[in-house]
Amino acid sequence: MKTLRNIAAGSLGLALVFSSFTAIDAQAVERVPGQINGDRSSGCVVDWTARAMLDRNMNNIPVGLRKGPYSTSGFMESVHPDYGSKAVLENHHWFNPVSDIQYWRIPIGAEYGILPGATLTVDLPDDMTDVHLMSDLRTEVKDMTLDEFMERQTFGALARKLNWDIVPTATQTDAARNIWTLTFPNGLPEGHAAIVEFVGNGDRTKHYEATSHFRGLRETDENGNACLTTPEPELTVGQCQAGVVGRTTFSPYSKDIDLREKYSDRWQGTGALWGEAGADGWDPSRQYSDAAGATRRMRFYAATKRELNNATMTVSAPQGATFDEASIASALTPGGGQLVANGFSQSVTGISNPTVSADKKTLTFTVAHMPENSSLSVEVTAVLTGEKAFDTPTSKPMVFFHTLVGSIPGCEVSPSPSTPATEPTPDKPQEPSKPASPKAANPKKAGPLAHTGATSGMVLGAAGLTLIAGLLAAKRRKA
Repeated sequence: MKTLRNIAAGSLGLALVFSSFTAIDAQAVERVPGQINGDRSSGCVVDWTARAMLDRNMNNIPVGLRKGPYSTSGFMESVHPDYGSKAVLENHHWFNPVSDIQYWRIPIGAEYGILPGATLTVDLPDDMTDVHLMSDLRTEVKDMTLDEFMERQTFGALARKLNWDIVPTATQTDAARNIWTLTFPNGLPEGHAAIVEFVGNGDRTKHYEATSHFRGLRETDENGNACLTTPEPELTVGQCQAGVVGRTTFSPYSKDIDLREKYSDRWQGTGALWGEAGADGWDPSRQYSDAAGATRRMRFYAATKRELNNATMTVSAPQGATFDEASIASALTPGGGQLVANGFSQSVTGISNPTVSADKKTLTFTVAHMPENSSLSVEVTAVLTGEKAFDTPTSKPMVFFHTLVGSIPGCEVSPSPSTPATEPTPDKPQEPSKPASPKAANPKKAGPLAHTGATSGMVLGAAGLTLIAGLLAAKRRKA
């Protein structure tokens, strides 16, 4: 078998690789009887398969897979709008007309967005040698843009909706079987697609087959619901206490925190943010791996505009991570990051040593006194658990809850009201107690956070007024 000519020397083989983009219609694919719909997606899970055979001898291609020349035939399985799919995944294929070189071009895209972490596994022919991958073809198209070139493929309106600008990361994961794995660390955002091409030695008189399999997670399902939901924190604040709560979302595919949410007293409340509990995060290795055991350095902080005593800071990782207790650094006060620049420049006193729970999911420490406009921060390494979403290659994001609850100086806790016991009078026997109402045994479930105020009293008052109005109406009817 001939070897692939020196690429740097500008050989005929390489020239035809680039010029192959001008032979647009020769690579177009049309539906023919016998092809299988490779879109097996369900709900949020994306599951696509494409298979094709490359053979110049049309007698070796089943009749049902023949359509025009060999390069537009042999598509055994495809994802294509003609099947009703809103996506495309195909194995385009052809030989160099004057040398023993074979080509496999794989377009991949959808009308909807696909989250980071998706993978494309390409199983090339085992005896395809000297394989060269081109994962960014935008500079290889002649006399037109890559988008214009793809519009002339048989993807119809779908091609016109897509920008072919996504460049995946590729590695050969099995050299013996010629298997490649391409990852999409940024996913395939809505309106964006990728196209890759494998070029290698291949005898023009032989038969070859290749399979591509893509698996990932949609951003939203067909009804527009988010495919990844985020747990919500809780905050309980007692009498003479004040608290702040925050939630941090950090995708293992991101280089910085994705979302910081900070609230005081009530989750998703509208009150003034008198304090905050939050996080910063980064990857010191700059590898941004989503594998279990990969790490991120986290800085958890708390700040307050009001004075607090005996405060407790709790950080939990309900999803995607655990804490390495041995990595905890000494607390810093005032805190790091932008806290001082944001006005939280005073120091706290009496910080305890942070402790990690047995399941390594919760970090806790206490603070004896927090003056007005004070802050603190603690750094710890978070270890990724590698949790996958819906049995796909996509890892769930790390989610952290952080709460700060402390006592308000000078506030006195009101004693709980008590009702003295009553005894029956001697001339009136005590009535037997009535069974509890079924509704009373199942009170309405409270929201995730405590709400204070006179709401219950107002409800009882309204019920009393309704009862009185009913009695008066009955009296008038009797009159």
